[in-house]
Amino acid sequence: MSDVIEAASVLLTRGPLSPELFVVRRGDALRFFGGFLAFPGGRVDPGDGDLGAPRAVAAAARELFEEAGVLLARRPDGTFPPAGADLDALRRDLLDGRLVFADLLARLGLTIRADDFTPAGRLVTPPFAAARFDTAFFVAHLPPGQEARVWPGELDDGFWTGAAGLLDRWTRGEVLVSPPTLSLLEASRGRPVDELPARAAPLFAALDAGTIPPIFFAPGVQMLPLRTMALPPSTHTNAYLVGTERTYLLDPGPKDADEQARLFAALDAASAGGRRLTAVVLTHHHPDHVGAAAACAARYDVPVWAHPWTAEALRDRVKVGRLLNDGDRVDLGAAPDGTPGWHLEALLTPGHAPGHLAFHDPHYRLLFASDMVSTQTSIVIAPPEGDLGVYLDSLRRLLTYDVRLLLPAHGGPTARARQTLLDALEHRRRREEQLRAALTDEPRGVADLAAELYRGLPAKLARLGELQTLAGLEKLARDGSAERAGDGWRRRATVECIHLPNVLFSGSDFFLARVSPAAPPVS
Repeated sequence: MSDVIEAASVLLTRGPLSPELFVVRRGDALRFFGGFLAFPGGRVDPGDGDLGAPRAVAAAARELFEEAGVLLARRPDGTFPPAGADLDALRRDLLDGRLVFADLLARLGLTIRADDFTPAGRLVTPPFAAARFDTAFFVAHLPPGQEARVWPGELDDGFWTGAAGLLDRWTRGEVLVSPPTLSLLEASRGRPVDELPARAAPLFAALDAGTIPPIFFAPGVQMLPLRTMALPPSTHTNAYLVGTERTYLLDPGPKDADEQARLFAALDAASAGGRRLTAVVLTHHHPDHVGAAAACAARYDVPVWAHPWTAEALRDRVKVGRLLNDGDRVDLGAAPDGTPGWHLEALLTPGHAPGHLAFHDPHYRLLFASDMVSTQTSIVIAPPEGDLGVYLDSLRRLLTYDVRLLLPAHGGPTARARQTLLDALEHRRRREEQLRAALTDEPRGVADLAAELYRGLPAKLARLGELQTLAGLEKLARDGSAERAGDGWRRRATVECIHLPNVLFSGSDFFLARVSPAAPPVS
């Protein structure tokens, strides 16, 4: 678990038996849960081990003071320091790096007491995310004489709320809530927060046993990160269980029997809760998206839906019962907030694969992007099925939709939907510039070009770099900027006609031919 970052988070209440919690809103620009509501907290720092308390407890105390201005540390007589200008000044010095937390505590003569932080459980971020956290959650009470206040920065808001009220807002699509926060809110709904450790114990026990965590990024939308034979560096593919009245499983990818068993356990649990499967829906034919499609269809006696091109590509492996074309609707019934007509619209987005479908939910403003973008790495465009020019057109099309949350097949969902799509386009633009610059009048092989463009790429990924380079070369060839030359590629000479009007004599105008770059002499 060396790649998992230790962290701590605090469920701060107004006092014993209070049903209210203090939640913060993470800034939109943050890559990790930007725009989401969560509890105060963050990663454990090296200095947290020197504060006379367990590392996670010390980190919880420090993060709570940095993010909410609440200093849960006691004087020798057992009291807490009151809020005021002096405490605010120390908080500012801490945030600006002029003071470390250990010195702040020493200056005020304060001690962190572990019994002020009641352990509620630990959660480890599933492998869908590039950054993974092993987070210890604690319940703590607001000290007398202090108040919780967020200063704009990484966080842009903070407020007190009951679990039920916040969950209702989330169900109506008014706020985004991080999945761990959501699970803990559900566990404390309608009860004092002090009861949370006991009420959440079954959840943490199930996760310790290896079950797929209940990851809900939107109402009625459960993400199931599953281990698949995905292209490196990805190891997992996100399936999505969407709907409540009618429930659809998007892209069940695992071929491994043990991973399929984990998927079946999650689907069985959903069915027991009233979310019975209606159909399996495939975005495209790649193995890491269809590995469990036939098994799920057989086990739950449901059809498989896919685009006609995908159905043909899978003809000998998966029986497709309904063909989905661009603009078709997947009817979900009533939304969790009671709004009728909840549905997904199928969007034909070829380029990565000819029959690739994305799905747009206009009610909650969700985009199930599948392999159009990843929040871990760039998408592989592999000729002959992959077409870079078509792929870029599909990305531009997705920019025209109103999207609040983008849910990819690889990596975590993001509220930076538009920026993620723009970043993907900008990445391809830069790669194209690099490829143009690498081309010369003399032919160069694809492997040679890829080695230059993807310098430092591990040898096991060299083939992916070559496929990306080939896709770029084919696009440049269609654009008239490159051409094949034997076994290699070279830049293509272009002829530009410059119109020179005859201003001195009557008769025809002149045209000057300018060749760029210089074409080789014709023998």
